[in-house]
Amino acid sequence: MAVTLYPGNLPDWLTKFGYLPPPDPVTGQLQTKEALTKAIKAMQKYGGLEETGVLDEETLVLMKTPRCSLPDVSESESQSGRQRRSLPPQSKWSKRHLSWRIRTFPTESHMLGRDTVRALMHYALKVWSDIAPLNFHEVAGGEADIQIEFTKADHNDGYPFDGPGGTVAHAFYPGERFTAGDTHFDDDEAWTFRSPDGMDLFAVAVHEFGHAIGLAHTSAIESIMRPYYQGPVGDPLKYNLPYEDKVRVWQLYGVRDSVSHTDSPDTSRSADPPVLLDLPKNRSTVPITYFEQLTIGKYFWRLTREKNLVSLRPAQIHRFWRGLPANLDSVDAVYERPGDHKIVFFKGAAAVDEIPPCSFGHGNLISSLSAYTPPSQSSVKQPRPRSLSVTSVTVPMQMC
Repeated sequence: MAVTLYPGNLPDWLTKFGYLPPPDPVTGQLQTKEALTKAIKAMQKYGGLEETGVLDEETLVLMKTPRCSLPDVSESESQSGRQRRSLPPQSKWSKRHLSWRIRTFPTESHMLGRDTVRALMHYALKVWSDIAPLNFHEVAGGEADIQIEFTKADHNDGYPFDGPGGTVAHAFYPGERFTAGDTHFDDDEAWTFRSPDGMDLFAVAVHEFGHAIGLAHTSAIESIMRPYYQGPVGDPLKYNLPYEDKVRVWQLYGVRDSVSHTDSPDTSRSADPPVLLDLPKNRSTVPITYFEQLTIGKYFWRLTREKNLVSLRPAQIHRFWRGLPANLDSVDAVYERPGDHKIVFFKGAAAVDEIPPCSFGHGNLISSLSAYTPPSQSSVKQPRPRSLSVTSVTVPMQMC
């Protein structure tokens, strides 16, 4: 359980997050009342509260708010009495292509499957690479620049977790240490996505990956890099970084070629991308052979035999498949017919077209993943139009 704050452990909390210097182990000198008052004021200012120097109810609420494990003020600043707006980053990456890997997945968050966690990590990193000249790619095993773990309590990195609430995650700045870039999430938290309850994984991941590329905490109210958990930030595919954070990452790495640094904070995208996949309920999987496909509307995701996403980003049906009718705005189900290897599409209550197959080139077959049971082979060959259970459109696959 997270530690309940009371005046006795106030100095520990203030020291942990950089507002007080650590006690001298030689002299055993205790913190003075003046030093505590000054530290409380600094913490209140950083958190956007009135600087009273008193541990009032509003201040206690702030201190009990779930937050990042990293300090807000460096040890040298707390010792010298200078309070700066944010802790200066340790370094920045000297390379622009960075690998990432999830070493362990959450065990207490039953609402999040592995593919959803991977997708959330992908989009949280993409938030930063969309505006800065950084490129992130996932690796399946071995070494990675950014190692992601869900772990509990003391995990031998100097930043032990404290159970539900309290400190929820941390990441290490770029540098020469072997832990540089590594990002840890407290596995005792109830990690969620698109839920008002629990801890929103995407929001926390965006914050922590900011640390992993070199950004420190800031007191700016609108910033994702504030140390305190601020709740869900919305659809990962539509999330737009606050301008404060854009400027800070541009100062480190420059501006990505496709981004204008003169954009206002509320720049909009020309087209709404698909919402990050919520795995559908009550859908049956009927495996055919090597890989499967999940189709939702005009987008689809391909799955390996192990149920892993081939790509974290969905593909548009019309861009992936050659020969579909232009007015086909969505597809309900897809699978490959074993008899002639035609790709069979299901849409509504009527078939649309049938196109001769072409070579796929990789020997992979598609199965269905939908609320409907694939029809028998004999029923698919009957004349059109027919009901959904016997209706199909077959087209060749354009690419892998």
